[in-house]
Amino acid sequence: MSALPTPQGVTIYYWPCSLVLLAPSLLLDRPTSPLCATVRISCTRPYLIEVDGEVLTTRATLVAPKAGRKRVAALNSDIALFYLPVNAPENQGLKTVLGDRSVVELDIAGFEPYLPRILAAMHDAAEPQEIHNLVRAVVATIVGEQALAPRRQDPRVTEACRILDATPLCDVRLADVARQLCLSPGRLRELFRAQTGFTISEYARWRGVWRAVLLWKRGLTLTEVAVEAGFHDLAHADRAFNEVFGMNPSSAIDPRFVRLVNCELP
Repeated sequence: MSALPTPQGVTIYYWPCSLVLLAPSLLLDRPTSPLCATVRISCTRPYLIEVDGEVLTTRATLVAPKAGRKRVAALNSDIALFYLPVNAPENQGLKTVLGDRSVVELDIAGFEPYLPRILAAMHDAAEPQEIHNLVRAVVATIVGEQALAPRRQDPRVTEACRILDATPLCDVRLADVARQLCLSPGRLRELFRAQTGFTISEYARWRGVWRAVLLWKRGLTLTEVAVEAGFHDLAHADRAFNEVFGMNPSSAIDPRFVRLVNCELP
């Protein structure tokens, strides 16, 4: 079982702990439970999605983090998939919309103004700021008055991210990062989650995945990539890639299928 784009391929705009995946078609037949909430918006045809036993045929959905996505069939749907950490301050309104549900069907009418922007970014690489603006508009459409503007990151969290970015996954230790920042592990854990919406270990796995992508581009084998990025083995890397992308490493980083666009802002 696997999750694969069609040969038409996908474009992935990525930055720490979030991404936007755009594809003319997307098929998922491998159960996944990503860390993030996911918003799927079809620009054209409805798609089928099955989450925790509930099956919908629709054009827009919000799925809770870690909810079991069993099937997605979006053929010629021109689909946008937004991965959004719900504990990040600007996304917390999504938790209210979800409540205790695994999946919520959304009204496509609210997203109509953004469909031309999605289609344009699918075919020609968009600027990072344009993608971030699109994400904020989509979230605001879903949560309405609960939308919050991103706040300035605490310098200690910025430094923690820098340390984690430079540390292989297998070497990440909360106590070591906290000591470098002169914080207690408990205080760093609390501060980091409040600012980023992720735990230290979740962020480290996310960064490990992107480190693996960059290493693979240098021509390393998947086994070499897994080891150098800090994964214990290929199975560990496979789990992390499915957590981030909903696809295995060989699919997520294959240039025949995927165009990657770094959207980290300074």
